[in-house]
Amino acid sequence: MNRALRIIFSRNGIVVIILVLVLGVIALASQRQQTPLDGGNSADGNSTSEASSEAFTEDDGFATENCEGDDCYPDIELPQEAVDRSVEFAEVWLNPNGFGADNWYNSLLPFITDEQAELLQGVDPISVPAKEITGEPVPEGTKVGIPMDTGTLTLTMTESSNNLSGTGWLVSAIDWEQS
Repeated sequence: MNRALRIIFSRNGIVVIILVLVLGVIALASQRQQTPLDGGNSADGNSTSEASSEAFTEDDGFATENCEGDDCYPDIELPQEAVDRSVEFAEVWLNPNGFGADNWYNSLLPFITDEQAELLQGVDPISVPAKEITGEPVPEGTKVGIPMDTGTLTLTMTESSNNLSGTGWLVSAIDWEQS
């Protein structure tokens, strides 16, 4: 037993083990009947690639070859309900009632997605960089820019649901640009 282990764990033994593994992977790969992009081989080995090649060239309406930045997506106009909801969130985000961290966080929950709630957990409302809303909201695509006294709060709105508010327009991302 000891001798067998010494042979297996020697340099030559390890080389043989690696060689067997590589040959096994190659053998499995060569036996594979269908690859994801081969067009779908039928059971008898005939290829049907001409029918499926069109599926890869169809325009899905989202991305183009010369696409850069936000221009890659079709224009989406938010309904007034989403814009109003973003302003309601901004008012609560400013913490006009002077809540502590836990109460402030709880007051934000009806306005945000579950993913955003995880990101805001533990944030102190003292870190909010503004005191008041100074202008009208500016919707652009799925985002709403809300001018504030020290910068612009940009909220990405998503029609979604959470445990507190059910289905409706919720904030899925928060961005701040200092002025």
